[in-house]
Amino acid sequence: MPQQGQPPAQGDTTDWKAHAREWEKRAKANAKAAEELEKLRRQNLSEQDKAVEEAEVRGRTAAAKDYGTKLAQARFEAAAAQAGVNLAEVAEFISVAQFVGEDGEVDDKAIKAAVAKFAKLAPAKGAGRSGGDFSGGSGDQPTSIDKQIEEAQKRRDFATVIRLKRQKAAQT
Repeated sequence: MPQQGQPPAQGDTTDWKAHAREWEKRAKANAKAAEELEKLRRQNLSEQDKAVEEAEVRGRTAAAKDYGTKLAQARFEAAAAQAGVNLAEVAEFISVAQFVGEDGEVDDKAIKAAVAKFAKLAPAKGAGRSGGDFSGGSGDQPTSIDKQIEEAQKRRDFATVIRLKRQKAAQT
């Protein structure tokens, strides 16, 4: 049997799975012992030490939630930008604290679901408010709807593309 830290000798038929199971058992036993030791340590603390420890835990939790809220805001804005949603006019009314758990962890799935809902409601970036065509044409001849759709697709202005496609469908 090789000593700990040395490679096994040629032809060594050590059962590594058995060793792994043994170490796993030891790790579990050590974890239980550490938990018991922590319980004993807490029982032996004075009231003042318990209060200090509780205050430290509350402080760490508050800091984690604060950081989590800032992180959720950044992730929410990034997801909205990636989806092409312009939330500039309503951003002040959106509370991202709902996307942060008690432990300060950010719920990315909830953020993506909220952005998907907003994508259906909010206008995309670059969408005009009046719906008029301000493409700089001469005014002699309006450009065809197909040409406008093509230009909007090049600009990646999908709200205009959808509006124009609906307008084209209504004309037929």
